[in-house]
Amino acid sequence: MRDTYIAVLFADGLSREAADLGYRRINTLRRGSVEKERIYWNGAFKLGGGPSSPLRLLEEAVRKVKPGRALDAGMGRGRNAIYLAANGWETHGYDMAEDGLVAAQAAAKEASVRITTVQAKHEDFDFGESKWDLILCGYCYMRADDPRWPVTFLKALKPGGIVVFQDSDADPPPWRKVAANWSGFHILRLEDTDPGYIDDDWVPSKWERTVRLVARKE
Repeated sequence: MRDTYIAVLFADGLSREAADLGYRRINTLRRGSVEKERIYWNGAFKLGGGPSSPLRLLEEAVRKVKPGRALDAGMGRGRNAIYLAANGWETHGYDMAEDGLVAAQAAAKEASVRITTVQAKHEDFDFGESKWDLILCGYCYMRADDPRWPVTFLKALKPGGIVVFQDSDADPPPWRKVAANWSGFHILRLEDTDPGYIDDDWVPSKWERTVRLVARKE
């Protein structure tokens, strides 16, 4: 999003320094409320912000998994949902930014796949019970050390279902707390990578640590 926004301002005649300053101001202001965050991401998705290729961790995690029913939490423009649908998954997703969902449906149509989308925030979405074979959380403002999500996902997943989680984080989570929170799962993969190690996905991973987790419900 940062590079796209700055490029648009630069094309409109602003200097690169002024465009960068404008982005930093917006990036700070958007954190003030959920509504500001929603407006920010609507603008981002209209500009085509964010990567288009599926998350590499997701590709690796489902390579030998039989397709089933998948949920993409905070799906954005739908790159991961479309990848799953193209590989035989019945794919559902939600996001608070309605323009992201419009872009996701347009991209799914172009790819000749079907996805189901719902406008919702994490706190409002009904994850259900024993409903999903896969839940994906890719750069969607969930933290691995937040105790809400392991409990929610454990209830929502079918036996043998998996969670694929990846997000950038300026502050590494307390790993003992992460392990305790996810104790109801069999952890298949847990990584805390240095800034810049993930260089083929979302831009924040270039200057922040990236947490990656794959866990299976027994």
